[in-house]
Amino acid sequence: MNIFSFKNLHNKHIFYLVIIFFFSFLINFYYSKFGVFPIDTFLHYDSAFRILNNEYPIKDYWIVSGFFVDFIQSFFFKTLGVNWFSYIFHASIFNFIVSILSYYFFIDLKIGRIKSLLLTFSFATLAYTISGTPFVDHHAAFFLLISTYLIINALNNPQKKYLWPIIVTLFFFSFFSKQVPAVYVILTQGFIVLYILVVKKYFNIIKIVILSFLIIITFFVLFLLFLEIDLKIFYIQYIDYPRSIGINRFNNIDQSFESLFNQYKFLIFPIIVILIIKINKIKSKKFNFFSSDNLNLIIVLALSLSLIFHQIMTKNQIFIYFLIPILFGLMQSEINKINFKFKKYFSILVILFLAFITIKYHYRYNENRKFHELVNIDFKDSVPAEKVDKNLKGLLWINPFYESAPDDEILILDKAKKEIEKIDHEIMMITHYLFLDSITNKNLNYPSKTFTIDGASVPIKGNKYYYYYKNYLINKIKTKDIKEIYFFKHENISPKIITEYLNKNCYVLKKDDIFYIYKINCLK
Repeated sequence: MNIFSFKNLHNKHIFYLVIIFFFSFLINFYYSKFGVFPIDTFLHYDSAFRILNNEYPIKDYWIVSGFFVDFIQSFFFKTLGVNWFSYIFHASIFNFIVSILSYYFFIDLKIGRIKSLLLTFSFATLAYTISGTPFVDHHAAFFLLISTYLIINALNNPQKKYLWPIIVTLFFFSFFSKQVPAVYVILTQGFIVLYILVVKKYFNIIKIVILSFLIIITFFVLFLLFLEIDLKIFYIQYIDYPRSIGINRFNNIDQSFESLFNQYKFLIFPIIVILIIKINKIKSKKFNFFSSDNLNLIIVLALSLSLIFHQIMTKNQIFIYFLIPILFGLMQSEINKINFKFKKYFSILVILFLAFITIKYHYRYNENRKFHELVNIDFKDSVPAEKVDKNLKGLLWINPFYESAPDDEILILDKAKKEIEKIDHEIMMITHYLFLDSITNKNLNYPSKTFTIDGASVPIKGNKYYYYYKNYLINKIKTKDIKEIYFFKHENISPKIITEYLNKNCYVLKKDDIFYIYKINCLK
């Protein structure tokens, strides 16, 4: 996998690289503009903006994931401005990066440039495009995918020891984008890689990996200290509390085999075909466990099965269909090594089948924006989001929770923006519109990154960190001298996200035509 070959990059594939760039970048850039699912669409918008204003995750607002993605997005905001363009530019350029690396992976499978290009188009269509905007699961998974490509490269080319620090760094980036699936992949691939390195007696590589890990952890701890983020608070928010969420979800898994197969059949199919081919090779005694083909397969399967397990555990829409072209590429590579009469026609059939799958999911997730719950929405009814603020230019606003009247919702947001800017005291805002902080002249002091009451945003009653978060919230209210806490009426966010942590005698509810307002009166 000659990703870093200057000659290969500029002489052999330059035309294909240009095509891949325009396709992978523009398909994400185009589809990202259709509609919003505020809590997901703007997940990293205001949090990245707050970093530019020296307000940091963990210390200034509660998070359970997305630490690293927030900082990456803050870089794009710093470079390109705080606007919708720089927000989707981030996701679009990331779609290009993983697409081009996937192209080189397909090339190394020796399935031909045309097929590699077609597989890459399929990948780019099913990768970041289904979200369009930066999202924790995507970043975490794609850092793992890139590290998977590099592991394959490094195992097949032991002299490339410089790749191992990069691999460790990518694992680190993935974990601090989202803890899972990173943990699943690090454990599965880590065990496999360690076994291979020990059997092949590559002990120097093991030392490089350990040293790289220690150096990165040291730099990260120094980074936290530089930002004045308490290490204990970081451990509680980012490690221990999310672990308790994962344990609860694991205990509540209810997935039938039929449901599992229906959802992941196009991932399972190529895996089954590949395993059948491998079993036949074992029977014919032509199987070498440590061959490059087998190492490629084992490492990719470890990633794929880990991501499937993560998808079962998560409550998000399915986002891992980008694995389909990768597994089809591996299947095509195995088919090419078999001699049978109709191999050429079978290979064409495989590509046509992949094209059908890609179109199917493209229509469902890109055209209909299923990932953001926008299925059955008529985008002709959307309105330009720049009516709220010029920095949202390029976004066509329609919200599945307010689909019948996007103009009315825009009017509410515009009026809310103007009212907020008139307030002369400190307030706290509880909302899924996680872009309001960046378009107002008022600090909205969000206490956490998201606001759900299912335990996925903040600790709820029954969780061992309930009282810890209660103190965290009250301390924020006191420190910032918050006078009022605002909820949009039409969002119907449960007031328990606040009232569960405050004494009933410490607030008074009032309201106007837009907001429910909790006036704080006894926390000083």
